[in-house]
Amino acid sequence: MKDQELNLAIGQRLRSVRTARGITQSELAAHIGVAFQQVQKYENGINRLSIAVMLRLCSFMKVDAGWFVSGIETEAGAGVEDEAAYLTGKIGCISDEKIRRNLTKLIHSLTIADAAS
Repeated sequence: MKDQELNLAIGQRLRSVRTARGITQSELAAHIGVAFQQVQKYENGINRLSIAVMLRLCSFMKVDAGWFVSGIETEAGAGVEDEAAYLTGKIGCISDEKIRRNLTKLIHSLTIADAAS
């Protein structure tokens, strides 16, 4: 996987968790000490997240840093993300906030129901 593809995959995960938490780019930027345009660049894979920034945003959004890279194949020629990473990226691309939140609630409900059975 090329660096640009990796940056984009991590950026999609950032967008998905940010939107699922109802956090704006401006709010996130203020909490991690960057401009909101920088958050846009992270989410679009234009700029790479540094470890320091990733740790700040993980702390703020209550997500494990490993989640951003788990399942992303970095070996040359692999390029296929696991199902969870793929779906997370696709959910983050949905522009309608209400649809994203409802889909997130549905997935949450299904995981609870599955755990109970």
